[in-house]
Amino acid sequence: MFNTNYKYKTMKTFKLLIVFILLVTSCSDDKKMSTETEKITEKETTEIASTEKATKKKTDTNGTFLCEINGKDWHYTKASGIVDTHPKTKKRTAIITFKKKLNKGSESVQLFYDGDNYELEKATAILKTSKKGGGTMSAMYQLLNEGGKRLPDSKISGTLDLSNAQVASGTAEVIQMKIRFEEGELEDQSMAIISFSELKFSGVGYSDLHKVFGNK
Repeated sequence: MFNTNYKYKTMKTFKLLIVFILLVTSCSDDKKMSTETEKITEKETTEIASTEKATKKKTDTNGTFLCEINGKDWHYTKASGIVDTHPKTKKRTAIITFKKKLNKGSESVQLFYDGDNYELEKATAILKTSKKGGGTMSAMYQLLNEGGKRLPDSKISGTLDLSNAQVASGTAEVIQMKIRFEEGELEDQSMAIISFSELKFSGVGYSDLHKVFGNK
């Protein structure tokens, strides 16, 4: 009887010891896994924060991205728009202007839309580029939907949305827009013709001059 009870108690103690060891091991593994998970999460959070900080810094430094011009990013620091009505023909034209402030001077891109059918009619650009013999020059470009200097592959298209009375949005595609003057002064002859990547914009504040000044 004594031996039986002793064996029973011994087996029970042994089982309890095994359960205790398993619980301790499980808790240790859980703690280790939790610690590793926290480290990974902390690392990912730090990387995301660093990426967002770098992106914000780039945006603050360069302005707002508009499009690529000849494959290079072009940013603007100010955007505005006006809608004007010709006093004689009564034709409405909406002009959206994007301006980039530089250390010396500025650059600009302007989009001219028909104020009645809201289609892109003309695009212009003034860009700073290297000049032969040193220094820089302001290269002026223009492309019209009809007329003007065009190349066989020139293309211009886009639409404007003025459904909001305060801000405009729209699209534009400008391909092969030729420099207007002083082409021979360009240090980089690839800048004689420029193209925009397809662009979209929104939230550009504008004023309808007819409503503001009551043009007749």
